[in-house]
Amino acid sequence: MIAALTVFAAAYAAVLLLGLQSKLMRDDKWVPCFFVSWLIMFAQTAGTYAIAHNTLPIGWFLWWCGWGGSLGIVSSHFIYAWYDRRFKR
Repeated sequence: MIAALTVFAAAYAAVLLLGLQSKLMRDDKWVPCFFVSWLIMFAQTAGTYAIAHNTLPIGWFLWWCGWGGSLGIVSSHFIYAWYDRRFKR
């Protein structure tokens, strides 16, 4: 179960941050982009770790990655909407 959670969390974080970065870049938010880029690097490192230490069959690995990525991109939309309301364009 730990392997599944690690894979899910790594995929979730990477896709959430990439979606957030896309919205920030679109709106020329350069300072937050700098810091989100660092977080993306950490998420990608976690993803590499999850792949290297994976004990899941490929079907389950893809299942957990798929859910993590899907929920991550949707979450990025809601986080950015909150950010945009809070800090106005």
